[in-house]
Amino acid sequence: MKILKTSILSSLLLLSATVSAHEYNAGSLTIDHPWSKQVPPSSSVAAAFFDIENHTNKNDELIAASSPIAKTTELHAHIHQDGMMKMREVPAITIPANGKESLKPGGFHIMFFELAEVPKLGETFPLTLTFKHAGEVEVNVKVEKATFTPNSNKQPAMNSEHAHH
Repeated sequence: MKILKTSILSSLLLLSATVSAHEYNAGSLTIDHPWSKQVPPSSSVAAAFFDIENHTNKNDELIAASSPIAKTTELHAHIHQDGMMKMREVPAITIPANGKESLKPGGFHIMFFELAEVPKLGETFPLTLTFKHAGEVEVNVKVEKATFTPNSNKQPAMNSEHAHH
């Protein structure tokens, strides 16, 4: 009986570690649940989303991203221009001091162009994020159903300084 209890406890601890393993740290930044929507097998583009929390008194910036799944990886924002929503590349995404930036559909996000491989539902793929102050961090992006939305009550947090790009 003691072996069974130990086995169950070990399994629960392993499951707990697996569930929380989708959070990453880069210096004083926390990157939470990087994810991508499932795209059709013939797609040449995909996008990644996640929240970044800054636990310092100094702004940081996400200045680059790269992934082996795509020939080109860019930082993007949806902007309102000429009465239409348009997607545009931005040079950086500011993570405010003691604040948070949410990369999500309809706001800031990471775009992958000319996919070398199309990740399948449930798979993960590597993404390297480069921050001005925190440096580089590699995260694993989980491919979710196209209808997936993270459990949160968060509102879009696009900084106005990027809205004109």
